[in-house]
Amino acid sequence: MAHVLINGISAKSGGGRSILTNFLSVLNARGSKHRFSVTVPDKKSYAAFASANVRLLSMPMLSKTMLLPLAASTVLPRVIRRHCCDLVFNLADIPIRTRTTQIFLFDWPHAAYPQSPAWERGNFADSVKRRMKLHFFRSYLRYIDVMIAQGPAIRDRLMSLYRIDRMPVVPNAVSLDNLSAGESYDFALGGGFKLLCLSHYYSHKNLEIFIPLAELIRERQLDLKIIITIDAGQGQGARELLAMIAERKLSDIVVNVGPVPMARVPSLYRQTDALLLPTLLESFSGTYVEAMFHGKPIFTSHYEFALDVCKDAAFYFDPLDVGDILDKIGFAITHPEECAKRVADGRRLLEGMMNWNQAFDAYLALIDETLAEQS
Repeated sequence: MAHVLINGISAKSGGGRSILTNFLSVLNARGSKHRFSVTVPDKKSYAAFASANVRLLSMPMLSKTMLLPLAASTVLPRVIRRHCCDLVFNLADIPIRTRTTQIFLFDWPHAAYPQSPAWERGNFADSVKRRMKLHFFRSYLRYIDVMIAQGPAIRDRLMSLYRIDRMPVVPNAVSLDNLSAGESYDFALGGGFKLLCLSHYYSHKNLEIFIPLAELIRERQLDLKIIITIDAGQGQGARELLAMIAERKLSDIVVNVGPVPMARVPSLYRQTDALLLPTLLESFSGTYVEAMFHGKPIFTSHYEFALDVCKDAAFYFDPLDVGDILDKIGFAITHPEECAKRVADGRRLLEGMMNWNQAFDAYLALIDETLAEQS
């Protein structure tokens, strides 16, 4: 039996939170021969996962992006020594500076795509934070014993960029339990072909492209709507986007329903016609999986991270070209048989995707294998 530290210090939202909560859910349901200490951004959100075998270490202040290097370089190494941990399973974006065996789950695509236009998005502070994270990611790579990728494309890119000899792939598991049930809710979206972008605001999601896209829709007098789920509290970029929508009188085309509770997500999918995700960077987007489950056509960026997940089940466009985006949407609407084919392809892909029990087994197998190699 080993003592494993899971570093979930930055798992506040999005993919990081989803991975940690799903891993802990399976761990609580199935148990393990190992003991676990888990660093979390706040104890309240994760309190349900505490048990005799799982101890929570709350570090709310150190979960801030600017303080992650301090946590990785100084605080977490001390925590590892104090609790006599045998292995670290690191779910944060920066490797920990520790000689203790470390398995690192790569989930920050900026480090894999240093030439992406996503690097130029956001304000000056965002740029500083990203470049700081990349500096510490590169500096502390030598402390990683095993790095896990979430897909073959990002694995190949990381191995080439950072000269890594071996990198196992554990695809991000899909959790379908919350996708079919839920609460019925009328979003009052009205008529027209409705394109859903179900996303928190992040600069790499490229949501600003919706402004010129909506203006082109208005110019061509098309019966299309873009449904977004943004809140002004999601940062300066979110506030600026919402202000532009209002200033340019585009709110009848870009319809903001605000953040949607998980219980209402199935209802929102039923009231929309397709998924629209013009993202510039992803490691793995669960939104693609949700759209496949709900039988919706997918319109997304023609980048390898999207092709890795969606394969032939999506319509692809240049996310920086509003004309190309609109052309692909128009083609799909006028070719319903092609839409049906890609939706069917998505459902077939979904059947072959890894579930969380399988992903949990894969992670534990890597933990056991790495411990055996180190001993």
